[in-house]
Amino acid sequence: MKYLTLLMAKLQLTIGAVCLVIFVVATLVQVATRYLGISVLWTEEVAVNAFIWAMFLGAAVMVRENEHFSFRILTDKFEGNKRSCLLLVQNLIMLVFCILCSVYSVEITQTFWNSRWITVPEFKQGYIWLVMPVTFISSSVYLVDNMIKEVAKLRNASKKGVVWNSH
Repeated sequence: MKYLTLLMAKLQLTIGAVCLVIFVVATLVQVATRYLGISVLWTEEVAVNAFIWAMFLGAAVMVRENEHFSFRILTDKFEGNKRSCLLLVQNLIMLVFCILCSVYSVEITQTFWNSRWITVPEFKQGYIWLVMPVTFISSSVYLVDNMIKEVAKLRNASKKGVVWNSH
């Protein structure tokens, strides 16, 4: 599982970095052409969609790294097994949310798959919406992996005879 999540994260970060480069280039083209008095309509749509992809993919990787949205004020107050149990509950709640979002984002992507971009009608909107199922499905995989790690910590602690350790 560790190899799978590492590979997924590297792929997502690479695609996200490419999307950020596309975002910057499209924005620079937009600024330069406006300065020159030329109207290039596609730059805004390309920049926005590339930024969306970069942010969603980065958010998924942050779930893997445990740098996602969480209630650190609460988890930081606990250590050891208590912290692991709290993290398991937190990750379980997030997993349910990600699974629900995965299901609905697949439906949304299918619904809008054949919609066309306004400025570049040759491009399908479905490719933009595809980032949502990719993000939520990969976040679900990352959460399961994180939960497996927390369960392993609890098992190791119980093998050592520690019921509710403080460190």
